Amino acid sequence: ILITGASQGIGKATAIEASKANMFVGINYNQNSNAADECLEAVKAAGGDGIILQCDVADSKAVKTMFSKFLEKTGSIDAVFNNAGITGPISPIQDLDPAELKVLIDTNVSGAFFVAQESARAMIAQKYGAIVNMSSIAADIGGGGEFVHYAMSKGAIHSLTYGMAKELGKYGIRVNAVAPGLIDTEIHAKAGDASRVDRLMPSVPLGRVGGADEVAKTVMWLLSEDSSYISGSIVPVTGGR
Repeated sequence: ILITGASQGIGKATAIEASKANMFVGINYNQNSNAADECLEAVKAAGGDGIILQCDVADSKAVKTMFSKFLEKTGSIDAVFNNAGITGPISPIQDLDPAELKVLIDTNVSGAFFVAQESARAMIAQKYGAIVNMSSIAADIGGGGEFVHYAMSKGAIHSLTYGMAKELGKYGIRVNAVAPGLIDTEIHAKAGDASRVDRLMPSVPLGRVGGADEVAKTVMWLLSEDSSYISGSIVPVTGGR
């Protein structure tokens, strides 16, 4: 399995779950090499093994090189979790800096597309594989007041997932997405509001925030044969939000 944005949060949790399932893990990161090292240590502690792959997914050539390095090591690729993404800053729509929007789109939309492209190329040649894209419930609820830009980028992931599933099914490739809701990771603090989880928790019908491991287990289910007839689905992991 190759996981983009694997050094922290849901990506790291999925790397650990994959290692428990005896999968060799490609751990992609962009900037935080220490976090990537810690993820590899956690993978090994869980009984698995992996390789660290530095790459900014917004760079199409770097994505191509990353896949080549992974395939040189493994020879094949059973699964991809197309997870790397950013929220951008919390901002009302009228105040967002266009430069911030460009960085967001380069990572969340172009980056996800480049990873999808290379996943498709490798898996078409194999005639099998499973891909899970990282979306968000924000695509459905709109992110009004804080994250319209982020929600818009995740709407693109919904479309990417539907289109890929239709296009790649004939090659035996399944494509789905997870759409998390309020999950307890460091992404909220990075966006500038570390208290966001506590503030929004009353909006969750189950009455609690979700864990990164709960999303990771859903990703692993979608990548496994237990979901062998599921493709083109967006699976909410939201506590009913």
